[in-house]
Amino acid sequence: MDRRKTLGALAPGQLNARQSLAPGGKAAGKLPLDKALSRMSLAGPVARRSSAYTTKASGVKQDPRPTSDKGFQQACIRTVITYLAAHGFEYAITPKVLASPTTKDFTNVMMFLFRQFDPVLPKTFKLEEEVPQLYKRLKYPFQISKSNLTAVGSPHTWPSLLAALTWLVELLNYAERAEQARQDVQDERSRTEAEFFQYVSQVYRFFMTGDDAKCEEVDGRQAAEFEARAAGIRSDIERLAASNDALRSEIERLWGEPSPLLAARTAKEETLADKEKFLKLLDNLQAHKTSLQRKLAERQADVAAQAAELAAVEKENEQLRARIAVQTVHPADVMRMNQEKAKLESALRSTQAQREGLDRRVLEQERSIEARLDSVEAALQGYHSMADRLALIPATAKRAEGVNFEVRLDRGAASAGEMINVDLKGIVKPALQRLRDSYSAKARELADQLLSLQEKHDSVRELLAEREEENRNAEAQVHKLDGQYRSAKEALDQDIAAAQSQVDQLAAEVAQLRNANGTLVLASEERLRALQAQYEDLLGQCELDNATLHRDLSAALEKILNHKVQLQADLKALCGREAGIMQQLQQEAAKLSALPG
Repeated sequence: MDRRKTLGALAPGQLNARQSLAPGGKAAGKLPLDKALSRMSLAGPVARRSSAYTTKASGVKQDPRPTSDKGFQQACIRTVITYLAAHGFEYAITPKVLASPTTKDFTNVMMFLFRQFDPVLPKTFKLEEEVPQLYKRLKYPFQISKSNLTAVGSPHTWPSLLAALTWLVELLNYAERAEQARQDVQDERSRTEAEFFQYVSQVYRFFMTGDDAKCEEVDGRQAAEFEARAAGIRSDIERLAASNDALRSEIERLWGEPSPLLAARTAKEETLADKEKFLKLLDNLQAHKTSLQRKLAERQADVAAQAAELAAVEKENEQLRARIAVQTVHPADVMRMNQEKAKLESALRSTQAQREGLDRRVLEQERSIEARLDSVEAALQGYHSMADRLALIPATAKRAEGVNFEVRLDRGAASAGEMINVDLKGIVKPALQRLRDSYSAKARELADQLLSLQEKHDSVRELLAEREEENRNAEAQVHKLDGQYRSAKEALDQDIAAAQSQVDQLAAEVAQLRNANGTLVLASEERLRALQAQYEDLLGQCELDNATLHRDLSAALEKILNHKVQLQADLKALCGREAGIMQQLQQEAAKLSALPG
């Protein structure tokens, strides 16, 4: 068996490993195009395998592409120009040039494209000889004749050459994308798929060459690699399982423990409550500190005054001692001085007791004042809450009218008049009284309006009752007229039936008389015409009366219905107005009841 050639003139590995001449590309390590295209397969004779398929001899294969279509040609031109522009084609190229190129233009494009396969392609390039051979080696499925290459730009040869040029560009694009896909393999799955594809390619190549030893070697190497990778994956799985077990036990432990978020929220709420308490305590302590500082200043002033008084007394004592030292003391004077000393000591003890009692009273008064101030603050909180609901604070509120109703208590004030920031008796109370009087007057006006509306409502109800009575009377009259109409219609129907029977009887008599005596025919016919005329007059009068009765009855019913609809609309509007006024009165009454007495 002859040596078998490869499936293509260029092996797929060589096509996919092509390096582009674009900026940044590498061109080293490639065979020249003439050697690459003429290289035969390295495989030896295949003795044990033969292809199950055989090719039939056939004529020239026809190109199924619409090469003569203008749209197809424009698409091919855009594809070729896009590739040439992206890969640094050194010559000027435009759609107009590719629409009808010269031999030089076609040669430049072909040389550039084939150099993408073989960068060391020789410059001596015979178009008519090399291009068909190169396309044949590349397994181009259609034939390119030398005669077509002698007149490249002619209308009957250029469409097929343009299609071949586009096929070559698409082949180069595929090679670039395959190389890029091979370089972009980053994740484990894509890397594994690429390695497996490479393994299958190697095994298939050895299988096609009949080298079973190489196939088994590649299979063993791939199996060992898979086993090593599987061992690594198993170790990773065991490690991850242990980590998952540890995390699961940690999660179960955390689920079993109280929620730290709930504990943190509880601690936060307690901390905020303690903060509010401490802030209030700080405010109270600050006020108490101010009061104590004021008292300390008063006590220090008292101490300074007493120290000055003591100094004066000591000075006076020194003077008295000096006088006593120069005087002779008699026993009577000593007794008198001892008595005065005892009296003074008794007075001092009495004064100290009075002072201690006064201190106790002052302390009790301070405690009583603090309690009263606390009650005043509580009352002020209720007052401010009520004033806020009544829109009295701040001074720019709806009902404040520019008056500052907000009362602030200063515990550290020096006097009672300075403890309140506003004049309660002169400003706040008169303003509240004016506001109360205003709303009382408005309430009285609304009550008067309500009474007036109630009277109107009663009168409308009476009027409605009268209209309903009139409506019932009209309906009774309608029923009565309807009965009269029916009775009149029945009587008229009876008269018509009697007249009809009389006419029939006369017609029968006329027929008998016409047969019996011809002289009576004219008289009978005359009487018949008279009766028919009377019948028609009676029928017309009945129809006229019927139409008049129907018209009068319809007009009466329409007036009654219109009157009823108008009464219902008036009553509904009045009820809605009454409900709105009642709601407004209730709101004003609630606001008035919320005002302080």
